Amino acid sequence: TATVNVNTLQGAKLMKEQTRAENKAALMEIINSANIADDQKQVALNSIVGLTETAEKEMSAEILLEARGFEDAVVSITGDTVDVVVSSADLSDAQRAQIEDIVMRKTGAPIENIVISTTLN
Repeated sequence: TATVNVNTLQGAKLMKEQTRAENKAALMEIINSANIADDQKQVALNSIVGLTETAEKEMSAEILLEARGFEDAVVSITGDTVDVVVSSADLSDAQRAQIEDIVMRKTGAPIENIVISTTLN
């Protein structure tokens, strides 16, 4: 468990969503372009599907974490690694285990690929 200083976790979540929306828009331009080959369009479409699946996993984990009392939780999936930031000065072993369980179930990531960070209070 690491500690990070984030001004607002909501701001981090918003930035993540904006970046994803920009990436989707760029991929849609490729798909809608008349000058791009069909195989390249299919790669772009597959990328959009992947982005959507990742966003759904992140949101599902965030919603469940918040329902369990971890307010403003941010979950970010990058490749095989899942980063989780929760608004807390520190976490008990039981809280850490609860976060790991939720993230494993909602993302399919193995426990060794989950990194939990807390904010400074």
